[in-house]
Amino acid sequence: MNLLVDIGNTLTKIAVSDGKSILIEFKLRSIDLGFIKDTIEDNKIKNSAISNVRKPNRKLFDLCNSKSNLYTFNKEIRLPFKNPYDDGLVGEDRLSLILGAYSMYPQDNVLVVDLGTCITYDIKTSKNVYQAGGISPGLSLRKKSLSSGTVNLNEIDPVYPKSMIASDTHSSISIGLLIGIQSEIEGMISRYEKTYKNLKVIISGGDSIFLSGKLKNTIFTNSNFIYKGLNYLIEYNQVNE
Repeated sequence: MNLLVDIGNTLTKIAVSDGKSILIEFKLRSIDLGFIKDTIEDNKIKNSAISNVRKPNRKLFDLCNSKSNLYTFNKEIRLPFKNPYDDGLVGEDRLSLILGAYSMYPQDNVLVVDLGTCITYDIKTSKNVYQAGGISPGLSLRKKSLSSGTVNLNEIDPVYPKSMIASDTHSSISIGLLIGIQSEIEGMISRYEKTYKNLKVIISGGDSIFLSGKLKNTIFTNSNFIYKGLNYLIEYNQVNE
């Protein structure tokens, strides 16, 4: 069994996997070492992998290393693609996404668009070279920006609009947020397609649900594609040990 830990900007997500499927998932506001220790022991965890975009929690790393075979994005880790960026320049979440892309399409040009706190664009070329794309504010940041930067606009839960013409403030904001994000992504895809032939596009992240079925010629995955990448990080390094 594998323990997969995705430490993001907002939440820490933890999953137990058999190497292929996610069996259990937990979302934590803060890292609970006791809970994680129990999860490792209760599920007979053999391997663990961590993607972390915050300051490293040494106690968590030590716990996972003492209770399992730990795989992290250190200098010794093996990757199936070339990463031309200096250590620490690119977030581990983005490297995890590219691992997931490689596991699905090892011979193709792939763009991964991840809709989380930020929207990230990352490319794996057909020659298996990682190329970092853009970063823009995600849905939650856009909502907070509108409400905190204005007097009369409250933070809302947007609904995908049936029309581009608003009937009230809520629908106006929904159009601006969701159609705005959709238009951004479509525009970015169009630009990348001019450079990368036969580009496959993967849409992932918790907020991708708002655009499910709205973006043509894209592949929507489960909300946390990072898990797929972390599972493959374990698999690839075990094979090459």
